[in-house]
Amino acid sequence: TLLSCIIEYMADLARAQHIMTKDVLAVGQDDSMDTDAKIFEKYDYDGLPVIDGNRRLVGIITAYDMVVQSSGMHLPTIVNIMEKISVNRADRKDLDEHFGRLKQITAREIMNKEPLIVDPQTSVEEIAKAFAEHHRVNPIPVVDSQGLLVGIVSRYDIIRFFNQQYLNQVVASAQNFSVSA
Repeated sequence: TLLSCIIEYMADLARAQHIMTKDVLAVGQDDSMDTDAKIFEKYDYDGLPVIDGNRRLVGIITAYDMVVQSSGMHLPTIVNIMEKISVNRADRKDLDEHFGRLKQITAREIMNKEPLIVDPQTSVEEIAKAFAEHHRVNPIPVVDSQGLLVGIVSRYDIIRFFNQQYLNQVVASAQNFSVSA
């Protein structure tokens, strides 16, 4: 249909720089997993870029990484410890030790050091394809030619773009109809 052709054309014209979030909250390589987890919880993020002191992207931590990659200190371990405490009425020593170890893990240890990235000129169509091909990826960092983090694009940004385009087309169609009627 004409509408799908227009949307596809707009997706090819629009670039990451047009839809990305520019004011990005990122964490440092030496930030603790405890700090990272608090940010995930507070903002309900799916992923956090990890940067060095010059704002150069060095990796990304996703919610998946927080659960699975955290040096064996992940959800199944916590569940196991909680079961021991509830069944044996043991003291909190095991749990306190576990969380003490979690607080020592840094972003550097659990981050994906080779994240999927795009540059500001990457088309929205290419970004949508990247999300379709990489199901666990969200968000995608946007980096400039020097590797500096300039934004992020999330699945929500893609959805919002297509919804906005659809809405604009509906409004334009309605205006054209009333003019010709």
